[in-house]
Parts: sequence; structure tokens; C-alpha cells
Amino acid sequence: MDRRKYPRFIAEENLLVAVLNGSNIIGKVKDISLGGLSFEHLYDPNLNWVNSKRIIRFLVDDFKQFKITCRIVYDFPLPIPAEYGPLIIQLTTSRCGVEFEVLTDDQLELLKLFIKTYTQGESKRSNSTTTEISLTSPGTPLESL
Repeated sequence: MDRRKYPRFIAEENLLVAVLNGSNIIGKVKDISLGGLSFEHLYDPNLNWVNSKRIIRFLVDDFKQFKITCRIVYDFPLPIPAEYGPLIIQLTTSRCGVEFEVLTDDQLELLKLFIKTYTQGESKRSNSTTTEISLTSPGTPLESL
């Protein structure tokens, strides 16, 4: 059973996030919700940061100064695609999931605006059980905003 409270939205292709505090990592956001996000980055076998608190910063337009405290929930290497098999150098990527810490009212409003601006709609994998805070008024589709 999926424990997510909020629907996930698919991130635009150019959306990057930086994870700060110690090992600074930059990665491509895959999906995002009001509760957290997942992103892909170059795999580092020495990176031991699951359950650690970090700060993330979005690297896009005016949101570069927008920071959120989060906790790393998971980080695992992804399989190398078959088409990369013949290459001499193979870079392994990793999928990382973060859970946002308690957000201030201002952070929550900025995050809602961020999701509305930089996502392509709800993820098909989104199995949220409850939507406690909506991006829009109840029943209003995201596309109509």
C-alpha cells in the first residue's frame, strides 16, 4: 500500500534540484508532490545519506532561492539500459526520494506555485490515499489553472 498523502506530479524535463549539507548532489527531478519529490543523479557508492536531513534548492528561474528542509528516504542505483552495454564508460544513475519536513505557510504556497508552474500533470503512479492540501479548489483540474 502506498503511504503517500499527496498526489505526485511529473516534473518538466529541465527541472533540477540541488541537495545541500555535506555531499552536494545535483539531479533531475522526476516527480514532485506537496510531501516530497524523487530525482535521479549520478550514482555514488560511497554516498550514505538515507535518513539524513538535508536542504534542497530548486535550480530553475526565480525559484533558485527557494529552499526546503527534507529527509532522504531512499537512494538506490538504477539498472544500466541495454543500449549502453557496448559503451566503454558506463555511468550509473541513482533514484533518490526525499520527504519534505514541516513547511511554513510561505513555503507551502511557493511549493504549490512551483508544482503548478513546472509539472506536466499528475503521475500515473500517484496512489495518494488522502489529499489534505490541494493545489486548487476541490474539483478544479490542474490544467484549468
